[in-house]
Amino acid sequence: MIFDTTKRTKVVSIKALFIVIVAAGLLLTELNCSNLPSSDLNLKLQQAVSELVEKDQSIENCVLAVTKGDGSYSWAGAAGIANHDDQAPMTKDTPIYISSVTKLYTAAAIMKLYEEGALSLDDPMSKYLPADLIGGIHVYQGKDYSSEITIKQLLSHTSGIADYYTEKSKDGKDLFELLLEEPERPWTVDETIARARDDLEPHFPPGTDASYSDTNFQLLGKIIEKVTQKPLHIVYQDFFFRPLGLKNTWLTGRSEPRVAPSSPPADVFYQGRVITSTRSNEAYWADGGIVTTAEEMIIFLKALNEGKIIQRDTLESMHDWHKLEFPMQYGYGTMYFQLPWIMSKVMGLTPLWGHSGSTGSFLYYSEDRDLYVAGTINNVGSNIKPFILIGDVLKLFDT
Repeated sequence: MIFDTTKRTKVVSIKALFIVIVAAGLLLTELNCSNLPSSDLNLKLQQAVSELVEKDQSIENCVLAVTKGDGSYSWAGAAGIANHDDQAPMTKDTPIYISSVTKLYTAAAIMKLYEEGALSLDDPMSKYLPADLIGGIHVYQGKDYSSEITIKQLLSHTSGIADYYTEKSKDGKDLFELLLEEPERPWTVDETIARARDDLEPHFPPGTDASYSDTNFQLLGKIIEKVTQKPLHIVYQDFFFRPLGLKNTWLTGRSEPRVAPSSPPADVFYQGRVITSTRSNEAYWADGGIVTTAEEMIIFLKALNEGKIIQRDTLESMHDWHKLEFPMQYGYGTMYFQLPWIMSKVMGLTPLWGHSGSTGSFLYYSEDRDLYVAGTINNVGSNIKPFILIGDVLKLFDT
């Protein structure tokens, strides 16, 4: 899920979100350090990361990477304890679970196959997926739309298919809660899809509205495997990891990084509890299963933005924005974050595109600043805090 992983409803009302963001913005120091020497800028960025961990008791670790699009500046730093078992410090090279930022990689793979003519975005998913997997997954008000849902609708979260991860079934629990109760219980991708199909209800006829659903991207992963005749982690390696030289990026439970990491992925927290063991569950796949570093996240997004993965006009088609959940709009596997003018001024947050994850992970590009930002706070449910950090960073580059 984009933000909250324990319920489908918005984390807070729009009015309350306005108050939270404005109040947080007013607490931030106004900064304009665009002319600072690099050494001073490095110090300011490290200070922002360190103070976040020091002052917010809910955040145990944080990593941040920042790169100017023209290559004139790049920095990465971290703070806090990465792993509580051995008290290992968080570093810029500590692997991180990026959760739903994975969707950006999955969407890029689909668009690459589209460019190659291997599929059409208007193709129904039934062209690629078997009836025993998707049959009855979208029966709304007595009509079965399951065979009509298109790849485009999966990419844009306009399919209406239920979210296997955050929606409660008849037992009153969502999958996130079940993972917390039994972290050792493995879930297959097919089981996550079956949960949406058999235990949950769709929300609207396909193409008539938008509702974020991790199930959409599990189905897209299945389509990628069908079209390429390769496992998804091999497609990621062939399309992204190997060509871009990403040596510290892998799909959890399916592949390994090209270079053995010096430490395990950083711990993830939820309500003060370490929930890291849940993140290695096979349920996290095309919707949220990539492990990487903040710097390698930026390498991927920069390559995507510069037309090195797909053509620029194909990327533009991914930016066909529509409303999702304030303050987010959604395209094809891409998020667009834009605040109303006064809030943008208070927070220092210019429009951003990229993707967020429920673990507090983020990967965004600010066209106004020509700046890439990536990282995580590894805290589930802290939806606004990554954007407060990003706003603080953007102020440092305010021209």
